[in-house]
Amino acid sequence: MKNLSYWISKLLLPGLFILAGLAMLLTGLKPGKIQSPWYVVSGFLLIFCSVVWSLLVTGKLKMPWVRKYAALIFIPALVIMGGIVLSIQKSLRFEEIKIERENIIKNRLLKIREAQLAFKEVNGKFADNFKDLIEFLKNGKTLVVKVDGNVDDTLAVAQGKVKIDSIWVPVLGLKYIQTFPLDSLRLVPFAMDPTTKKPTGEEFLIEAGEIETPEGLKVPVFAASTNYGIFLEDLLLEYGKFSMDSLIQVGSMTEPTTNGSWRE
Repeated sequence: MKNLSYWISKLLLPGLFILAGLAMLLTGLKPGKIQSPWYVVSGFLLIFCSVVWSLLVTGKLKMPWVRKYAALIFIPALVIMGGIVLSIQKSLRFEEIKIERENIIKNRLLKIREAQLAFKEVNGKFADNFKDLIEFLKNGKTLVVKVDGNVDDTLAVAQGKVKIDSIWVPVLGLKYIQTFPLDSLRLVPFAMDPTTKKPTGEEFLIEAGEIETPEGLKVPVFAASTNYGIFLEDLLLEYGKFSMDSLIQVGSMTEPTTNGSWRE
């Protein structure tokens, strides 16, 4: 029993490192989820070093052998560790750029929502295409009530001293604040050909219609969306990442909401 406890104490740590190396290989070589080559090689290296460790503690391998071939073990290990560090830095840089682009896409979708809400206020429904929506922003007008006097003063109202007028004013600057060219509203930022690095002119998908609530009411709805792979395609190729097949969206065609698919 004492011998068993002794060997367990000796082989526990190298055994755990061998299991960790095997886990790295299994995750690194999993179909469809292949990691960086450095990640896979480091798994092999971890297993190899752990096996050497096990042989040393069991006396199967003598120290002179290790000293003789140490350069063959540790120089590649240092090179691989350097590669791992660079790989981690590269992944961090990818995430930084990805988040930066994602925030710009979110802001563009929120501007589409701002435009759609102004369109609905005047037309009673949402626009189902960018041509009508952008034309509305450029030339549309909305009714504004102008009050001259205090409407809470009943005497002044009765005496006709309070004037209430309805006037039509441009939507642009009142219901919609322009922060970039209106014609760019439809375009997905960073959608570019990964080879030429030129914009592809990819547009957001825009939809509009009506849904019926459980109470039987018909409610106008809209949705504007794009795929992560569209505005990250060049980045995915540059950093050796896999395409992200998921949508980022504002609004919904199945629920009466104008919220974004992210947490606002």
